[in-house]
Amino acid sequence: MAAADVTAPKIQPYRTNLNVCVMGLIIFLVSELALFGAFFMYYANLRLARGVAWPGDFDIPANNTSINTLILVVSSFTCEFALLSLDKSGKGGRVFGWLFVTFALGAVFLGLQVHEYMTVGFTPQTTSVGAIFFCLTGLHGLHVFIGLLLLGLGMVRAVRGRWSPDNHVGLLGISVYWHFVDIVWVVLFTVVYCLPSS
Repeated sequence: MAAADVTAPKIQPYRTNLNVCVMGLIIFLVSELALFGAFFMYYANLRLARGVAWPGDFDIPANNTSINTLILVVSSFTCEFALLSLDKSGKGGRVFGWLFVTFALGAVFLGLQVHEYMTVGFTPQTTSVGAIFFCLTGLHGLHVFIGLLLLGLGMVRAVRGRWSPDNHVGLLGISVYWHFVDIVWVVLFTVVYCLPSS
């Protein structure tokens, strides 16, 4: 009886049709949501519960950052087009093209973010609100940078013909991550840039 129990196949209690890599990415993104959530909670505590205003008479440059937001939202569409352009030939030219456009848009976004840091008019040491501004936008900028590295890897694999309709889990992971980065920015832009400064 004991021998039969040892050789019996083990049944997974909660079966899922998700790829292990996709499931891992989902778990990772949930942990990232918790990280960003902690920063958003601290920001809400400062602005709503404690009534801390922006340093001096400074207003967050929502108009200039609107262009940056549009750039990032468009990059989400171009990243999705890379997935939709997969074909069975394995050449990957269209996939590479869409990934390159997404990479370029993400790089422009980061460049404009750095320009904003240099011209914003306060530093993390100015006030606690200034510190959380740099923490939130800097954390997001780090995620954009990681996304650019992943897009670069995706482009290398596209040139080598590694993406196909039957083999694209990695490309799907890159796309999901990039969409996550875009959604976080839209929330960040709405909360930090669009809400009244006082």
